[in-house]
Amino acid sequence: MSVPRRRQRLTTGGLAEAGELVRDRRLQLGLTQLDLADLSGVGVSSVRGLEAGRETVTLVVALAVLEALGLGLGVGPRPALRSAREVLLLDPTVAPR
Repeated sequence: MSVPRRRQRLTTGGLAEAGELVRDRRLQLGLTQLDLADLSGVGVSSVRGLEAGRETVTLVVALAVLEALGLGLGVGPRPALRSAREVLLLDPTVAPR
C-alpha cells in the first residue's frame, strides 16, 4: 500500500507574508501579542513589528518568536527549499506593504 504524498505548499513573498504567517500561527494557538511576547522573551512592540512585516525586526527577535510558536527558519539552496513540504521563500524583490 502506498502512502499518499502531501502536496507541497510553496509561497513566495516578502516580510509582510512572513508576518501574516506568524500572526496566523499565534491566533491558531489562541495567544495574544502580549502572551507571545512573554513566551518569547521579547517586547510586545517587537511582536507587532514582526507581524506587520517591518524590516527593523532583528533576526534574534524573529528567531525567538518563531521558536515560541513552534516554527523555524530554514536557510539553504533554493532547490532544496523548493522540495520542502511547506515553505515561504522570502523574495527581496517583494516590496514591503
